Amino acid sequence: MHNVVSGAGGNVVQVNSLTGDVNIMSGAGKAVPKQLPASPWPFVNRRKELADLDARLIARGTDAAWLGVVSGLGGVGKTATVLRWANAVASQFPDGQLYVDYAALRTESGTAVGDALADCLRGLGVQDDHIPGSSSGRLGLFRTKIAGRRCLIVLDDVTEPAQVLPFLPNAPGSAVVVTSNDRLVDLQLNGADPIMLQPLRPDDGVRMLQELCGEQRVLAERETARELVRLCAGLPIALRVASARLVASPRLRIGDLVSELADESRRLHGFARRGERLVSAVFDNVYRNLPGEAAMVYRRLGCVPCLDITWDVAEIAAMGVGGVDDAVQRLIEANLLNEVEGDRLRFHDLVRLHARECAARDEPAEVEASIVRAVAGHYLPRAVFADLATMNPNRLRIADPTALTEGLTDPFNGSSVKAAKWQVRERANLLHVLRAVADRGWHETAWQLAEALVPLYLNQRYLADWVESSELGAVAARLASNPAAEARLRSLVSRAYTDLGELTRAKEELHTAKELAHESGNLVLVASVWEFTGRYLDKVNPAGAVDAYRQAIEVNTAAKEWRGVALVTYFLGRALHASGDHAGALPLLTEAHETLTGMGDQRMAARALLSLGVARAKAGETEAARDALGAAADVLEQRGAVIYEAEARQALAGVLERTGDLDGARAQLRRVLEIHEKGGADVTDLVARLARLSPGAP
Repeated sequence: MHNVVSGAGGNVVQVNSLTGDVNIMSGAGKAVPKQLPASPWPFVNRRKELADLDARLIARGTDAAWLGVVSGLGGVGKTATVLRWANAVASQFPDGQLYVDYAALRTESGTAVGDALADCLRGLGVQDDHIPGSSSGRLGLFRTKIAGRRCLIVLDDVTEPAQVLPFLPNAPGSAVVVTSNDRLVDLQLNGADPIMLQPLRPDDGVRMLQELCGEQRVLAERETARELVRLCAGLPIALRVASARLVASPRLRIGDLVSELADESRRLHGFARRGERLVSAVFDNVYRNLPGEAAMVYRRLGCVPCLDITWDVAEIAAMGVGGVDDAVQRLIEANLLNEVEGDRLRFHDLVRLHARECAARDEPAEVEASIVRAVAGHYLPRAVFADLATMNPNRLRIADPTALTEGLTDPFNGSSVKAAKWQVRERANLLHVLRAVADRGWHETAWQLAEALVPLYLNQRYLADWVESSELGAVAARLASNPAAEARLRSLVSRAYTDLGELTRAKEELHTAKELAHESGNLVLVASVWEFTGRYLDKVNPAGAVDAYRQAIEVNTAAKEWRGVALVTYFLGRALHASGDHAGALPLLTEAHETLTGMGDQRMAARALLSLGVARAKAGETEAARDALGAAADVLEQRGAVIYEAEARQALAGVLERTGDLDGARAQLRRVLEIHEKGGADVTDLVARLARLSPGAP
């Protein structure tokens, strides 16, 4: 892999799947991500297209940004070509490289542009706590982070212009390159250069065969090789698979393979388009010549409802087939399966489709269902273990974690860090599995998995995933006649809708959740829905939030859920403060702080103390406010809650400034600046405030 970043200025942003950030700090202290995957090897031909990309970039010059749209058939090599080019020109954009796979961010309702922005922000050095919850906030911060930086932005597997427009930089010398099956002609209104990637011409295809199979072997049957290119529809993916067959069978003549493929093509008359028929004929030919175990593993892996397949899932899907490792290796050698990230397996979309067709044709009807059930049985308990590791084990859950994990070993050993990394890495797979079990009507598994995924979305804010997951789970819970589970999922997802600005939908979800919670008879759940209602109303109607929190306290008290009472008392105090009732807020925040301290919850107690300090400052109790804010900041720093620490210190700086202690105010703000710079937040206003407080400032 050659990710070279050098030169005088610039930044490469590629949008595909951010599976692991590699950040370098530039001289100016900016994170410089280097995330371009290596271009496929061997990569042959496409010289004309690569030169065309170079020429168009040069023609645009350094005074404006450039937008190119590389389109073509699936399997024609768009991603491979763009990666080859992007790696070659990376030195012209030395500020960094980002790569996000839109296929991994696609949901039933569309593609999650806001989640793609969040992934880009992570690559640009922004920590999760500093990533805004709303799409508009993410877009604003993204534009701030790339302002003045020359960027190469490659958006892979785009399906509509709306997935491109937010990423268009305003920095001269930047470039955006899009890959898509569609020509996206609307982007030409934004000055896009269309680049159509055609199937390989016969001579170019022959050169590719020479690289893959050996020059002499191909030249000995040159005209027949040209026919092989035609039978592969000029698509590199098909040529790679056909070449692997030739490499695996040194005595097989190209002419013999061509004859076989011609027969296969005639047999597959049911395909709607000639190109599909030809490509499927190539895959079918290689499949029919696989060893028995490899062929069985191939079609069974095609039944796995995951974007990437881990090795342990491959073992599960094989369903007792011996020698799975050898079979998988044979599939890799046949170019039917790719290794990604070193320890995961992935099909090309066309190959996956073929593998599933083979399973439908050659496996008993119940095999696919058995594989999906086994894969779901693998992921569900792990998701539950991750939930328990990353969230308070005593928080409200409708599913029984003990029953779902009985007899199993926690793969994370209770480590929240390990669990969170697993959640992020398996994010796309988890949603794919949830879709699969929901489609099959396995309602219990669907809602249980949806509930177990909520901590991932609460902590990482994949909002589009959250919306789809919760809707699938809520519908499944309703079909399973479980009003408590449906209420829980609908109340939780109100947070996602609120962040997305869909306030009417958030209100509807909470209304439905409230009715279902009462129907369930679960008082703790009823109180929780009232709490979420208050959190929603905090943003739209602070006075209404006060009433909702009082209802939550009343129900929690009836249920003797004392931690719930303490937490909602804290939220109520904040709501009263926000509505201007500072005198009413003070005793409630004091009570919440004391109760949470007595329960040993230092983090939440410190947050209550922070709010108490802010309220005391507003009430004019300067000395008490200073003491509360200072103590809260110290505890939050000790607990690693740096976002809340920064909030406390910023409030404390305001108190100190008003009392004339400018040295103290500057010290607090310098710590806030340190936190925000490390987290990648926008610090423009903070720097200006520090400058204003500096000695000698006008």
